[in-house]
Amino acid sequence: MKIRLWWVLLSLVVAGGLFFFYLLSASPAGSLSFWKRERVNPRTVVIMEREFLCGERELLSEREAPRELIGLGLSQLRERFPASAGWRIEANLPVALKLVRRVDDFCPAHRPYRHLGLKDGYMAVFEGPLGFDQRVLRCEKELPETALTPGLREKLHRAMRFREQPVAVQLELRQELEFRSEAALNAALENLDELQE
Repeated sequence: MKIRLWWVLLSLVVAGGLFFFYLLSASPAGSLSFWKRERVNPRTVVIMEREFLCGERELLSEREAPRELIGLGLSQLRERFPASAGWRIEANLPVALKLVRRVDDFCPAHRPYRHLGLKDGYMAVFEGPLGFDQRVLRCEKELPETALTPGLREKLHRAMRFREQPVAVQLELRQELEFRSEAALNAALENLDELQE
């Protein structure tokens, strides 16, 4: 009887040890994240960034957690920084917290960019680099799509599906339809014959 009881106790200890080892190995980086408090603490590094339409990011701050965030968990952070307001939260609590806010603008480097595309049957000028067709600056009403050469028409159609194009085609489109400034765009439009080749 004593041997059976001893055997049962030993089995429970071994099973408990195996369960503990499983939990330890299943958690990220071998940590006991299921036991630690996943909240912002005074030593949590909080990084705030702004993300532009073009995908570029700007670091706004990187510091220890401000007083108003200490003690907040992930659900409370989501309430305070909602996705509906453009926020994205990347958390590895309690070590680090990254708060990224998407803004409806291009970064300073891409803001002066312009590119050509099509809109409502006309050649159009868009703000920003190719692949970002959210902001139409103007439609060239004197340049309907039907008046353009087949080659230019095809390039403009490809530009409107820029991200679907192979890299070699993207490079070609950038050279011909993307401009680093309004002045460069206007110079190209004045020499439209070269674009239509």
